[in-house]
Formats: sequence, C-alpha cells, structure tokens
Amino acid sequence: MAIIDKKGRIHGKIGNLVYRTVGDTEIVQTKAAKVKQTLSTKESAMEFGLASNCGRILRSVFSTFCCNSDGKMINRLNVTLLKCIKDNLTKERGNRDLHDGNLEHLLGFQFNAHSPMNMALAVRPLCFMEAGKVKVKLPEIKENTQLQQLKYGRHAVLRLMLVAVNFRENYYEYLSYQDIDIARGSVIPEQEWNPDVVLPGGSILLVSTSLHYSGLTDISGQAQSINSKDFSPAELIGAFHISEEESTQSVEIAKEERMRYPLDNYRGEEILKEINKRRGKNSSSQALKPKTVVVKAADKKETVPEVPIGKIFYQTELNFG
Repeated sequence: MAIIDKKGRIHGKIGNLVYRTVGDTEIVQTKAAKVKQTLSTKESAMEFGLASNCGRILRSVFSTFCCNSDGKMINRLNVTLLKCIKDNLTKERGNRDLHDGNLEHLLGFQFNAHSPMNMALAVRPLCFMEAGKVKVKLPEIKENTQLQQLKYGRHAVLRLMLVAVNFRENYYEYLSYQDIDIARGSVIPEQEWNPDVVLPGGSILLVSTSLHYSGLTDISGQAQSINSKDFSPAELIGAFHISEEESTQSVEIAKEERMRYPLDNYRGEEILKEINKRRGKNSSSQALKPKTVVVKAADKKETVPEVPIGKIFYQTELNFG
C-alpha cells in the first residue's frame, strides 16, 4: 500500500514498485525478486557468520589494553579470519573453525589503518616460538629518528601483550605483557622478551604490539592518553596454535594460577551444528527424490498401438496416426 503525503509525494509499495523520497529526490524502485539460495551459498554465509563471531570477540579482547581501532577494523578482521578458516582444505565447512585455520593470515594485521605500526615505528619486533616458549626480539629504538611522535606527546610506551583464546572451551586469558618506556631523546637498547607463563594447551596464542602516547598531566598528576581513532598504532606480530602436548604445565597446576574470562555470546558450535543439520536435510531429500529414467525412443513404425482390453474409446481418441 502506498500513501500520498501533504506535498503530493508517494510513499510505499504499489505492485512491484517501491516509492520513497531521499532528501528532495523522489525514487521509484522495483521490488527485489526472491533468490533461491543453494546449500553451498547458505553454508558460506554461515561460515562467514562464524568468522564474524570470532572477530567480535577478538575486538573486545584487544580493545581494552591495545588500541583505539578505526571504524572499518572489524570488517577487515572478519575477512582475515575467514581466510584463516577457509585455508584448511582437509576439513569441509561445518567441521572446521578458527582452531583448524591457518593463522599466518593474521600476522601483520593492523588494528588501526589510519596509523599502521610500521609507519609509526621504524624497527620491527620479531616474534617466534622456541622450545615451546614465545619470544619477541626487539631491535634498538632511537626515539629521535625511529619513532613517530604526536604534536602534544611527551611520552610513549611500547606495549607487548600475549593473549590466549580458546573458542572450543569458551575462554580467553591475558597471559603476560611488557611496557617499554620511550622518553623524548632516549635510546632503547636491543632486548628480548621471554614471558615465563603457562601456555594453555588447545588454545590460540596471539601476540600484539602497540604504541601508547601521553601528553599533559591532569590535576592529580596522571599523564593523559592522547591516542585516538585517528592515531593509535597496534599490530598482531604473532599467532600460534598450542597443542595439548605443547602445554608447558600440568592442567591441575595451571588451573590454580589462571584467570580466565568467558567468551561473550560465542555461537561457533551452534553455527557448525546448523551447517551439518542443513547438509543432512539436503542429503535426505536427494536420496528420496525419484530418479528420472530416460528411455531411448524406438524407430517409429506405421503400426496400430496395442489397445487395453475393456477400454472404451471416444471419437477424439481414435487417432492412430
């Protein structure tokens, strides 16, 4: 149904036409036709939903202590996580999640596209695993020439942070961090960070580096952060799968020392079950669908067809030509 307003403009639907007004412009559109989605299309959409669910949780995990992200960060993160999941070719959709994915796609991910870490800091931290431990090598940093400073910035901190996430067991955990103060005109010597922490088996380890700037102090003497959505460099420099065999401490001792936080509304298991459910229904319908048998027609001959005994024919049916 459509209506005419006081200015004589039409709003609403008439048949398959939709009338609407944008500003001073009247627009007429054709109503979109319904598109029948295939099973593969539906599965792809649900797997993207799985990646988006993981992305929302990771954004929440890193936003508090890591950075102020730009407005499009979550979309870029979702696409990257989907690449990680789809890069596993040994498992089909419905049987794979981020724990099965290739985490190399996460390396170098920028939380803020307006201020990439490689533009704010000239040197590159190197993160790797060695003998079941996470290590980060940091080259010498010269503040005057290798660090981008803000106009009102008086002090900067380079933060390294190690986080464990387990989507299958529904928790995340801040394992360790290190803040490196970078004062005006200072030179930070080359160093290595070796966090001596329990690496929880079955989890995904993520290592981030971020820059935090402060300016004038407030009335209490606390330095005020001047990071913003326009400038807040942060990057993922490490992403690793930790198997149960690589866990560095027994489960009993580890549980006593850990502070784990539950994932907020993670629906991964539910999405995987739904994919398998839809695939099962489709398989059943295909099995029940009658097969069409194509019989090759014989050469046409001038013969009278065989007449069933007892059938009564009408005049219109008596055409044997």
